[in-house]
Amino acid sequence: MNNLYKFTSSQIRYMIWLSRLSSDGFGVKNIELANAIGYSKPSVHNMLKSLCESGIVAKESFGLAHLTEGGRIISKKYEKCYELLKKKMSELCGDNATTEIAICGILADMTPERIDELCREASQ
Repeated sequence: MNNLYKFTSSQIRYMIWLSRLSSDGFGVKNIELANAIGYSKPSVHNMLKSLCESGIVAKESFGLAHLTEGGRIISKKYEKCYELLKKKMSELCGDNATTEIAICGILADMTPERIDELCREASQ
C-alpha cells in the first residue's frame, strides 16, 4: 500500500501498540492501551477517536478498539520500519520509552516512499 499519508509520531505509536496488543484479533480496551503506552485514559480516548475518523481504527459498541484492514496494513509497515530503526538506535540509546518516542518521531518525518524503502530493507 503506497498511499500512506502523514501521521504524527503519537499516531504511529498508537498504531504500533494497537497492533501489538490486538494481535489476537479481539481488540483492546482503552485502559489496556493507556497502561501500555503510559498515557491517560482521556488521551487514549481522544487519539482513538481521531484514528477512527481517519479510518485507521474501528471501535466496537462495547468499547474494544481494533485496527481496520487498512489500519493493519499501514501499522505493519510502520512496525517493520520501527523494528529496523530500533535495532540501530537501541545500541546507542538503550531500549526504553524515550527511544520508542524518538523512533516514532523519525518515522513521522519520513516520506511514504522512504517508509516503503525501509520496509523492503527490513524484509531482506
